Amino acid sequence: MINVIRFFKIVTPILLSISLVACSSASGKTEKITAPIEKDRNLSMVVTTDVHYFAPSLTDNGKAFEKYVAAGDGKQLAYSDEITDAFLADVESKKTDVLIISGDLTNNGEKTSHEELAKKLTQVEKNGTQVFVVPGNHDINNPWARKFEKDKQLPTDTISPTDFSKIYGDFGYEDAISSDEFSLSYLAAPSSKVWLLMLDTAIYKTNMQQGNPTTEGGLTAGTLDWIKESSALAKKNGAKLIPVLHHNLTDHNDVIQKGYTINYNQQVIDALTEGAMDFSLSGHIHTQNIRSAKSTDGKEITDIVTNALSVFPHKYGNITYSAKNKNFTYQSQKLDMEAWAKAQGSTDENLLNFDQFDYETFYNSGYDKAMMDLMTDESYDKYNQADKEKMADTMGLNNMYFFAGTAPPKSDGMALWDSAPNSFLKDYVLSSSNPPKKSNDYYVSP
Repeated sequence: MINVIRFFKIVTPILLSISLVACSSASGKTEKITAPIEKDRNLSMVVTTDVHYFAPSLTDNGKAFEKYVAAGDGKQLAYSDEITDAFLADVESKKTDVLIISGDLTNNGEKTSHEELAKKLTQVEKNGTQVFVVPGNHDINNPWARKFEKDKQLPTDTISPTDFSKIYGDFGYEDAISSDEFSLSYLAAPSSKVWLLMLDTAIYKTNMQQGNPTTEGGLTAGTLDWIKESSALAKKNGAKLIPVLHHNLTDHNDVIQKGYTINYNQQVIDALTEGAMDFSLSGHIHTQNIRSAKSTDGKEITDIVTNALSVFPHKYGNITYSAKNKNFTYQSQKLDMEAWAKAQGSTDENLLNFDQFDYETFYNSGYDKAMMDLMTDESYDKYNQADKEKMADTMGLNNMYFFAGTAPPKSDGMALWDSAPNSFLKDYVLSSSNPPKKSNDYYVSP
C-alpha cells in the first residue's frame, strides 16, 4: 500500500518547486508532491556505497583496533573519518544536486557512528545537496557493534530500524512521497522528472538472536507490490525512476554470488523492468562492476555496482541526467586522498602518500589471505615456497584489479593456479583473471 506524504521539503531557498499530482491507492485522495528542482533541467548526482564509517571516538587506535583492522577485508577503517570528509568535500566542490548512499553507512551499525555520519550529512544538505540513504546489512540490529580500548573489544550500542529512520530522517525518510510498510524502503522525488526508488534489501529482524548480521538480502512480496504502485505513480507524473539497493540485482562474479545477489533476484528484476527502469545502483560486493540482466519477458536492466568508498581504490559514481536527451550517464571517479590531505595541511605520511599506502595495504590483504590458505591446506603441500609466493602474488594482484573493475596484469603465478587443486580460492583467482567485456566505469542509459 502506498502511503503518500503531502509535501517534499525544499533543501535551499534558491531551488524551485514543482507541484506534481499523486493519488493514494488507499483512499483515492489526490495529494500534492513537491519536487525541489524544476522540470526541464539537467540533474547532477553522486552515488557512493559501503562507506563503513567508524566514529573516531570508538577507538583509541590501540592493539585491539590494530589487530581488528589487520584481520579485516582491506577496509581503510583507521582512516574512515578522513576518507568520508574527503569524499564529502568533493560533493561540495561539485555543487552536486543529489547524493545517494546505498547502504552499509557504518562499520557494524554502531549508534555513535550513525549519529556522527548524520551530522556530516546535515552539513552537506546545508550546502545545497539533497541526500538520500538506505541501510545495508551492517547498519541495523548489529550484534557486532564494537568499540576498542587498548587490547579489548567492547560492545557498544547498535540501532533499531526505527532509530535508523529517525537518525536519517532528513535524508529521505521524513520527506518521502511514499513509504513501504514492510521495510525501510521509500520513494523520493529530488526533481520532478527524476525519482529515486530507495529499496531496503537488508534482513535484520533476527540478527540479535542469531548473534551476527545477516549477509544476504531480499524483498518481501508486499514490497514488490509497493514497487509496482510506485512505478505507476512515477509514470503518471512523467518521472524516470532509478532503483537504489544495497544488495546486487544480478551476479557480478562467477564465484561470489550467494549472500551478495539479492534473493529471488529474477522476481526483483521483473518488478523493476515492468516499471520501465533501465538501470539500478547497488553496492555490497565492494567492487566496481557493471552487468546487465534480463527479465522473464526479455527486457534488459543494468546493475551498476560502485566500488566501496572504504576500500581500494575508493571510487564513487557521478551521474548526470540530460533533460534534453532524457537519459543518464554514469562515470566513476577515484577519490583523491592525497590532494585532500595536502589541502588540509596534514602531516600524516600515510595520507600524504595515500595511493602507495593504500595499494600496499590492499595488496597485502589479498596476498596474506592466499598465503595462509596455501600454507595450511594439505592440497598445496607439493608446492615449494617460491611457487606459493608466486601464487599469493597473483591473488593479491587479481583481487586488487577486480575491486577496481579493470583487467589484472599478467603474473607468474597464474599458470600455477590453472593447474592447482580445486578450491574456492582457485575459483576466485581464475574468475578475476579475465579482462572485463565492457567498461565497469562508464554507462549511458537508453
